[in-house]
Amino acid sequence: MKNILLSSAAIALLAGAASAEVTWSGDAEIGYNDDFEDGVYWDAGLYVNMSQELNNGWTASASLDIDLEDSSQGSTYSLGDVDSSDWVVTLSNDMFSLSFGDVDTAMASFDYVTGLFAATDAIDDAIGIDSLSDDSSDYAAWVGTPDAGILISATYGQFSGAYSALSVDGELGAQQLFLGGDFDVVEVGFFYQEEDTDYAIATEQYALTVSGSFAGFEVTGSYGQTDYFGFGDGSAYGIEVAYPIGAVTLGAYYTGYDVDGADVDGAYGISVDYADGPVTVSAYYGSGLMYDGTNILDDGKEYGIEGAYDFGMGLVVTAGYIDGDDETDDDLATYIVAEYDLGGGASFLASYADANSTAAASTDDIDTGVNGYELYSGATMALSFEF
Repeated sequence: MKNILLSSAAIALLAGAASAEVTWSGDAEIGYNDDFEDGVYWDAGLYVNMSQELNNGWTASASLDIDLEDSSQGSTYSLGDVDSSDWVVTLSNDMFSLSFGDVDTAMASFDYVTGLFAATDAIDDAIGIDSLSDDSSDYAAWVGTPDAGILISATYGQFSGAYSALSVDGELGAQQLFLGGDFDVVEVGFFYQEEDTDYAIATEQYALTVSGSFAGFEVTGSYGQTDYFGFGDGSAYGIEVAYPIGAVTLGAYYTGYDVDGADVDGAYGISVDYADGPVTVSAYYGSGLMYDGTNILDDGKEYGIEGAYDFGMGLVVTAGYIDGDDETDDDLATYIVAEYDLGGGASFLASYADANSTAAASTDDIDTGVNGYELYSGATMALSFEF
């Protein structure tokens, strides 16, 4: 009988251990860049994901990124800088989720018309902060950066909600609330943010969005109100439309503003996207509120055309031209990329990016709208691996 009990206990322990999962993955890159890196560079990342099933349908999980980067020439045998990031601890079940760490904020669940929060973004850029963000790690108030964030989310039938809060140097920073409902034909969403700190540029914001599909058109309408700290109140209202025609999707938006003590022109934009077989093309033009590095403009322009062709056998060529008035935007560049898939998670990339703004003149973060590359300025050749 004792042997049976011991065996049963051992089986139970083994079953409990088996329900815990720890997975490891990673990537590595070695390359040459003649501008930002000024020669040979390398970096690598190690990613850890852990989960454990608990009682009553709950699951505990955690994730962590460990980044290794060579920060000096001649340190081939050194790990260089070792940084940890994107750490998140989560407790969840089928309806609720509680996360702590480098989390998305409640704003990540809220869809809205382009330009709805452009006034806040422009003032933030001029001051050098980020008071309204859908990512806790991007948030930056007047003083200090977030220590961590908390995100609580829930779903029940067609309803969903999320609440997030940030800790900034031990003080409560931005708090956000999202409430949403999906009623098949129409979706609605409500967003609210409050910042209790004395240095917050936007002390209170709320917005409402309604979206749906009508006669083939995808239509979104939004209204938002902002109480600016020291700048008075401002409101924004807009509509955005997308219409697919075969392989082509046409898009347009308009957002108007009513700001205390200021005469602000409305924002507008048009876009055309094409995707069929090996060919992808995207073009857009927009005008609206932005900080150009010196002044806040209400008629700042941004425009671009990008495309890609898949030659088959693993070779894809992507090229684009992105320009505009914002000298602080490090994505404004003319670029071409050729990437060859070597199989098994390995690839070879050759690219050249010529800056169209001051910020893009020396950076490793020129984001492309097609195929999602993050390019170095100048000429680059790189061999990368995923494990």
